[in-house]
Amino acid sequence: MNSNFKLKNKSLLTSIKLFLLFFFIISSGYFAYNAYQLDEFHDEYFEKVNTIYSVSRRFGSYYNNTGTTPIPKGTHDYNGVSVVVNHFSNVKVLSKGINRLRSQLEQITDHHIWTIAVFENPATYAHFDPVRPEYLQSFKNYEKGSVMKRIIDREGLKETFRYFYGCNLKLTERYVEDGTDKAIRTLYYPIYNKRVLNALLVIDINDDLLSTDIAEYNKAHLTVLQRNPSAHSFHIKKLLPCATQDPFYVGVNLFSVFKFAFFPALFFSFLIQYLTKSVRTKKFSLQRDHMTHFYRRDFYEKKFQKQSDFCLLIIDIDNFKSINDTYGHEFGDDVIRTVAKRINQSIRQTDIAVRWGGEEFIVSFPSSMTKEQLQLKAEEIRYMVQLYPIQNLNVTISIGGTVATNTSFSQTYKTADKALYQSKHNGRNQSTIV
Repeated sequence: MNSNFKLKNKSLLTSIKLFLLFFFIISSGYFAYNAYQLDEFHDEYFEKVNTIYSVSRRFGSYYNNTGTTPIPKGTHDYNGVSVVVNHFSNVKVLSKGINRLRSQLEQITDHHIWTIAVFENPATYAHFDPVRPEYLQSFKNYEKGSVMKRIIDREGLKETFRYFYGCNLKLTERYVEDGTDKAIRTLYYPIYNKRVLNALLVIDINDDLLSTDIAEYNKAHLTVLQRNPSAHSFHIKKLLPCATQDPFYVGVNLFSVFKFAFFPALFFSFLIQYLTKSVRTKKFSLQRDHMTHFYRRDFYEKKFQKQSDFCLLIIDIDNFKSINDTYGHEFGDDVIRTVAKRINQSIRQTDIAVRWGGEEFIVSFPSSMTKEQLQLKAEEIRYMVQLYPIQNLNVTISIGGTVATNTSFSQTYKTADKALYQSKHNGRNQSTIV
């Protein structure tokens, strides 16, 4: 019971150590991988934002080279773009350009464009794609120039035509749009012609664009990047291009890394234990006798052939054929197992026990012994075997042994076998050392 308990504890401790080792290796490697991919995602996302800016800027050239058409007061539809006119005006024909702009931006953002609008300066009319009731209500209350003044002043977009380099447009912080409760970020691009502000391009982008991109990136690269990680050990927090508030904030959550590493670590620890056990079992079956757990003769005989010094005992179960014939082979097998167990209890782990034949065993002692010492050991083994009956049957053994140096195994075996014959001839249940 105590031995089994110790083995189970040792096995459990080994399992825990293996799991912790793999958990540490996988967690560390996966964390490093996510940290590297975080930089890659950052570059990829910022490139996407800059592409949105580049496409939006091209609309300015389209706007400045587009003609006008007279449109009366009211809300009108042109190719799916709503034109809201507060006073009869000559209105820029922008529907095709707005449709093309939306198509390009939807491809870049995977359909995360909420609204595209173009406000004229002064604000007598505006284009909306699509128009929403809250937009209509707000625009009806605008006076000439009120839209431009409010947005241009607030966002610091005066005279952006002077910006040869840098940001001539602006990305706002995240906010919830009145009326729709939609979380968005707005891109403002003022369109100048000969230093005069003609119009303002407004693009509302769904705020979940970043979250969607993170989810797709995680799926494609098997990462666990998170937006605004609450418990992070590595993150990037930078303002998006042409933004002054609400930075890009993405990181690696340590708990997510541990969660990812748990099952692979568990799998590999069990796999290693299974493979180790399989190898040990295979090795055991090649080296050891299944019934007695002693070495197999075909395995260990080669090792004996290489030796030149011996302290050797040959052990044979007395009257074993009669036991088999009388009680059956199952009983005989049980006798062999019990005798082997008692022999094993009488020798050290460093001593070599071999099942040489059906009921014959060889015990070899690596350390040198005198004949007297070998005799004492033989008697100890003989005594342990006959001390208790095996299933109510008194079982005894006969032993022959020898101590020899500078000789071959075959010669040593012959000498010990003769000693065994002498023990049997003299009445069995005794040992003879020569």
